Amino acid sequence: MTGRLLRPRLGVVGGLGPRATADFYRKTIDAVPAENDADHISMAILSVPQIPDRSGAVREGNDKPLPWLIEAVEMLNSLDVEIIAIACNTAHHWYDALSEGSRAEIIHIADAAIDALLRQYRGNKAAVMATRGTLHSGFYQQRLQEAGIACRNPIGPAFQDAVDDAIRQVKLGNLEQAKLACAAAFEHCREDGLEAAILACTELPIAAEDMVPEGMLVIDASRALALTCVQRLRNPDRRRNAAM
Repeated sequence: MTGRLLRPRLGVVGGLGPRATADFYRKTIDAVPAENDADHISMAILSVPQIPDRSGAVREGNDKPLPWLIEAVEMLNSLDVEIIAIACNTAHHWYDALSEGSRAEIIHIADAAIDALLRQYRGNKAAVMATRGTLHSGFYQQRLQEAGIACRNPIGPAFQDAVDDAIRQVKLGNLEQAKLACAAAFEHCREDGLEAAILACTELPIAAEDMVPEGMLVIDASRALALTCVQRLRNPDRRRNAAM
């Protein structure tokens, strides 16, 4: 338990990967209409790049990352944070298990992203650009279906290969190559007549910067998560109503 002066309000499970966490931090700062430093939200970012590969674990059907994620959530709870954000889409495969043991509310990144999509989109299908593990888990597809939107990724391996490459190149720090791979993925969406896509991997917004095709709605799940966290913390009544 921290002292009251240094209590962080937002806890972030990060490092998955480090650039994606830095991007999430920047978006959280940008979401606050601050006039000075003190207007910003106090937060604790726990960056643990050593958490085992999430995508591979989901596809292989094992829970190797779960003990690490549980410990990260417990550590943030020990700091008495009000809410927790996990700056990794695939890690939300274990959302239920993590939420059950957390005093602080964990904001689900897919809920934030789909809420953002519904505010801007009236169509009935969207692509989900994500790791193979996130897609295998199915939580985006389920939530989209519940919202009346079908997950329709381009058919054939080239689209997912391009998404995988964009993610990998961001992790390697090869941002120009990442942008080219992301542009190729967007082109496959355009060729398939898709007008909306969700960037459902926290590396992808970095790769997508300045690459979004004209006329295509692209939802940044990291930005949606940051905005939701800020809104919940700046409006406690909204948070209470959401919990009812």
